[in-house]
Amino acid sequence: MKTSKPQNMMLATALVTILAATSAFAADGDKSKIKGLITAVDGNTLTVKDGNNAVQTITVSPDTKLKKTKGLTGVIHSKVEPGALIPGLPISADVVAAGSGFNATEISFKSEDFKTAQQVEAGVAPTSALANANAQRIDDFGTYEALATAEVLFASGSSKISAKGKADLDALAAKAKETKNYQIVMQGFTDSTGNPEANQRLSTARGAAVANYLRQQGGLQPGRVRAPAGMGVAADAGSGSNANARKVDVKLVVDKGVQGGAK
Repeated sequence: MKTSKPQNMMLATALVTILAATSAFAADGDKSKIKGLITAVDGNTLTVKDGNNAVQTITVSPDTKLKKTKGLTGVIHSKVEPGALIPGLPISADVVAAGSGFNATEISFKSEDFKTAQQVEAGVAPTSALANANAQRIDDFGTYEALATAEVLFASGSSKISAKGKADLDALAAKAKETKNYQIVMQGFTDSTGNPEANQRLSTARGAAVANYLRQQGGLQPGRVRAPAGMGVAADAGSGSNANARKVDVKLVVDKGVQGGAK
């Protein structure tokens, strides 16, 4: 039986449509990441609305790693119990496709977001206002914009801030005070001389010195100056002594999601 040309075109169009629809579903075992807002919790099953406004079903198992991040760099985190996964909480989940849903291998969320979700659940804060704020910032969840930076250099083996370093930090602190919902995030580094353990301690000490200066001398709110991350040897340190690698990189940032919902 022969088919006409229009019929062939219709069949081809239908086949393309079926293939496109099929590709929208992940095959079992496929790994991916889902970022979104928990809208419901039923036992070990989470309903999550992702950044594309699509509803995803994620299953949490005893093997799922759960962590609450405390620093903007994500370096500092703590383990949490499954009960911390509550409606209104923005999460980032590493998942594996299983049937029509996903199994989570790791789920992380921010300490600040958890506090907000707790307030909503407890009715302490105006629920509608907080829910609207969550909806507005879901697309920008975890996206930070640097408004200003400073690079504080140190003498070899020292964590003492120089006069120039203090002047640069004073300027950054002044700009921070004019910025709504600001955060200060920093990373300390060393050159490649010395042993790894000593370099790790020194990079941490340099970050702590800058953080303390911004809080005590710069007059910034302690809660807005994040715990510094000691990163050890800088990636661009090269070999031997390198003055430009003995530093703390400081950034004045805002969370686009938080900033977008600010009044």
